Amino acid sequence: MDRKKFISKIQSHQSCYYIYSKNERNENTGLISVWLYKGLIILTWEESPSGSIYDESSYTRDELHNFNSFEELDTFFNDNSLFYSDFKS
Repeated sequence: MDRKKFISKIQSHQSCYYIYSKNERNENTGLISVWLYKGLIILTWEESPSGSIYDESSYTRDELHNFNSFEELDTFFNDNSLFYSDFKS
């Protein structure tokens, strides 16, 4: 999806997510989720060894971010090499 569709989904109170494998050997998998809550754009980023996504004690990355605007989210995406086209809803 492109940025415009992503923003439309979030503003419509839908969530968008991106599931990835860190490398070709699938050593780690990750889930990035974005949604709107009380006027803030919420992003969670969870990463764990493959097959352990539901075991929070195994997470190698467990982040929560709050953004006041889509411009702030753009900066975060750019800083972390994330692309709107990777997200689904």
